[in-house]
Amino acid sequence: MSGQADRKPVISEEAFQYLWSMVGDAVEESSMQQITMSSLGDLHYSQENDSDSSLEDEKYLIPAEEDISDLLSPIIPEISMSPDSQSPTVDSSVASPSQHSPPPISHSQSPVHSIPSDTNYPGEYGFQITFTPPLKETKSTTWTYSTVLKKLYVRMASSCPIQMKTTRSPPPGTVIRAMPLFVKPEHVQEVVTRCPNHATARDHNENHPAPTHLVRCDHQYAQYQDNPYTGRQSVVIPYESAQAGSEWVVNLYQFMCLGSCVGGPNRRPLQVVFTLEKDNVVLGRFSVEVRICACPGRDRKAEERPQGAVKKSVSKHNPSTAEIATIARQKRKLEGSEEDAFTLTIRGRDNYEMLCRIRDSLELASLMSQSQVDSYRQQAVSVQCHQLVQNGQPNKVYIPSRSSLQITQ
Repeated sequence: MSGQADRKPVISEEAFQYLWSMVGDAVEESSMQQITMSSLGDLHYSQENDSDSSLEDEKYLIPAEEDISDLLSPIIPEISMSPDSQSPTVDSSVASPSQHSPPPISHSQSPVHSIPSDTNYPGEYGFQITFTPPLKETKSTTWTYSTVLKKLYVRMASSCPIQMKTTRSPPPGTVIRAMPLFVKPEHVQEVVTRCPNHATARDHNENHPAPTHLVRCDHQYAQYQDNPYTGRQSVVIPYESAQAGSEWVVNLYQFMCLGSCVGGPNRRPLQVVFTLEKDNVVLGRFSVEVRICACPGRDRKAEERPQGAVKKSVSKHNPSTAEIATIARQKRKLEGSEEDAFTLTIRGRDNYEMLCRIRDSLELASLMSQSQVDSYRQQAVSVQCHQLVQNGQPNKVYIPSRSSLQITQ
């Protein structure tokens, strides 16, 4: 008797009552009847040895050979008893899923892909997206769309109207998701977010539920979602049918970071994938490449211009030798050649004779060589000096320099 008194029971009656309160109902998979708390009478727990224990009731008997954990496993996780206490311990690895484990996906949902597809897919509902050209496209326009490059140029934090339509109405509960995605394969696995500078600034972030999201939508029912498996950010709005007399539904989207921001896009080409979804099943898809810049009109014209048609800008302060020769030839054509003759009307006989002497001098000078011109000038200076000495004015003798004797033809 003393040996039986020293033995500790496998499970105490208080622990069993605790387990039974958690279970509530237990249903046998084969031939056992349903056991409820209301159908149980007085419970009697007995243990004769280490391997023989049973739970008796007036109507039911659960023998010791049947492991109680097999009956409870469909309802509660694996339970173990602490050796130092009578309270049960729940295995944490079984009770709660890991934070890094992917979310459970039901059979009715499409699988979650780490790299979303960017292939245009109208689907059976003919999902399409287009852009209406602005009324006046200038360099200072807030947004513009290039039909040649199929690319959207938009200014940061400016509302851009995007038109959407379907050929027939999708089922109720359909939504439109907009998700930013990098274009190049070496960057496509990275999540597109705003840079830390713009995400923490006060501008455009006050009372906004998603300050780190790059794409926003001015819709009263817009929801900003972060995928728990891939971490990608997106904005979801409900699908709305077009109004009477209109073919398209217009939604205003904003892009909250510049394409050159470090820590955000960081000069990496990006696109926005619009998907028509119903219960996470893609019904249609349309992707648009986006460039977020300070001057959309200028950047669009620069990228649309063919590479061979780029004109070299000529600096006025440092032109090349070939350009100087071209300008000189054009100037000579405007002024005329040396063989051209011109007529000049002169009033007064004295003026006419003076201009005739000047004409004769220029023609004679053009026929003389430079050495003859220098000799003539020296003779003229000598005559002038001799006359001044004779008149008693030697201080007024003017001796010209060598450069003053040069006559350009």
